[in-house]
Formats: sequence, C-alpha cells, structure tokens
Amino acid sequence: MLAVVKADAYGHGAVEVCKMLYRTGCRYFAVACIEEALHLRENGIEGNILILGNTDPSYAKQLEEQELIQTVDNAEYASALAARGKVRVHIKVDTGMSRLGLYCHREEDLEPTARAIEGIAALEGLTVEGIFTHFADSDGETEDFTRKQFGLFSSLLDRLNAMGVDVGIRHCCNSAGILRFPEMHLDMVRAGLVLYGLMPSPYVNDPALQPAMKLIARVSAVNTLKPGDAVSYGGVFKAEKEMRVAVLSIGYADGLSRALSGNLTVGINGREVPLIGRICMDLCMADLGDTPCKAGDEAVIFDTPEKIEEMAEKLGTINYEVICSLKKRVYIEYV
Repeated sequence: MLAVVKADAYGHGAVEVCKMLYRTGCRYFAVACIEEALHLRENGIEGNILILGNTDPSYAKQLEEQELIQTVDNAEYASALAARGKVRVHIKVDTGMSRLGLYCHREEDLEPTARAIEGIAALEGLTVEGIFTHFADSDGETEDFTRKQFGLFSSLLDRLNAMGVDVGIRHCCNSAGILRFPEMHLDMVRAGLVLYGLMPSPYVNDPALQPAMKLIARVSAVNTLKPGDAVSYGGVFKAEKEMRVAVLSIGYADGLSRALSGNLTVGINGREVPLIGRICMDLCMADLGDTPCKAGDEAVIFDTPEKIEEMAEKLGTINYEVICSLKKRVYIEYV
C-alpha cells in the first residue's frame, strides 16, 4: 500500500500520520512536491517517498541524496533528470485523465508510448522502480471509463513485458478504485481519502469507514445582545430580541470558509446551534437560544462524514477540500 499524505495528509498532519502508518508496516508514501517530501525526511520519516508532481531537474541531487522517488511523465523530463544525478523514478502514463503522464488514450498510442518508456528505462541516470496511471472517474456513476483506462494500461504493460522492459511496481487504483475494483489492484494501491475515513463519492460506499478527524472550536465568550444589536462585519445579522450569542475560536484563517456565514450549525453541549453574522478571520458567532453554554465549552464543527458532506455541498465543493482547507495554526491532538 502506498499512503497518499500530500496536502499535510489531507489536513491531518503528514508527519504524525506517516509515523503511525510506518508502525503498522506501511513503507510507501506519496506527496505532491519535493517540499513535502523533504519535510517528511527532515522529521525522520523513513521508507519510500514518491513525488507525484514534477520536480525541477536542478534538484536531481537532492532527490538522489534523500532517496526520493520522482514521477516522470515524458522522455524529455526523464533525460533532464538523468543528466543531473542518479534518480529513482516511477513512470506515469496518461490513460484518460489528461493531466500529467505519457499520452496513451487510444489503442494506436500503445506502441509509441511503449517505445518512449523503453527509452526512459534505458537512461543510465535513472532507476525505474514503478509505473502507474491515475483513474479519472473511478468514483463516478458508471464503470465504463475506468475499465477503458485499465484496459489501455494493461495492454501497455503486456507490450512492455513482451519487449523485455522491466517497469517494476505496477499501480493504478486510487481510493475509489481500491474499494470498487479489486481486480485492478495490481502490485500496489494508492490510498488517499479512504485513509482518513471518508468516501470519495456517493457511488462508493464502505460503512466500516469512519472519519479520522473531529474539528472542535472553543467558546471564547458568551454575550447577551439586546434587540437591534448587529453581529459581526457589515451588520448583516441584527438581533430581533434579547439573545445569547457564543463567540467561537475559529474563523476563515483556520479553514472555516467565510462562505458558510449564516449557513451552518455547530454542536454545543449536544445541541445544534446556527452561526450568525459573517465569519471573521479568527472568530465566528453562534445563536445559543436556550442552550446551556459557558466560556471554555466545546463547539463541534464536524465529527461525522455527513456533516463534512453538508459543508461541502453548501460550499459547492467536495469533502476533500473541506478537510484540506484547515490551516497550520489549527492545533492537532492525536488520540
């Protein structure tokens, strides 16, 4: 298993997540860029670290010295790396994502792609340790496009094998692929969102998964407002009667989007209470009604996949972005 820990392990803290996973036997990790990879190495993370994005060839020596694995997506880039150091690489093939990778969208692309990979594998400065593609729609309503991608990738692997080209570890399954297409697991799978207990889409379901993260703010103060009092910037909310308002220690600089202003409830002492007024950089406010509350109490922003999905829907985005939005200043306690 390759654990995808890019974006600070999807907001969960990459160093601690890697340490825990390493203790369980995981020896492969994936990040987006060399900065993330070096951060892990600087914090004592061992094992194999695959960089999924491009790294400037001028960093080839750092890749070599830190024993990092670099993704290569075309022959020119591979040659530039090989000219500057001894680099471990995985080759990426684009079978339909139309992002990074050697272009292989159709049957007629197989031969030129195989020849390009043969050339990359022959470069003296590179050690090819793996080959992969990325599914674009494994979490979609239908399976057709994923099966097409896997068919192309499988045909390419067969062709490379017939040519005597050793491409090492073969992998293609992301989180949705792991759960939905066990026959496509090959030599390794790349677990991303499912590592953190969330589903990639409504079409992929595993009831055993539970979110690893619970987001809590503290009640900084409880204020009593009088009729006509305005709340927060712009005064978009005005009290129509006397009301008790909790000031919460979280804002958009922590990752609670300002777009959720007046459009979210939070849990305080077992009750859901609505946010009111605009979410500030560091604070936000909630209408307590008759909910018992005092300074220091907890306000649960989310602790279930349903709540994260609700926030994502209101923001017009996906659950990935909700958890990845959390900022470094949010204190993480591991239990």
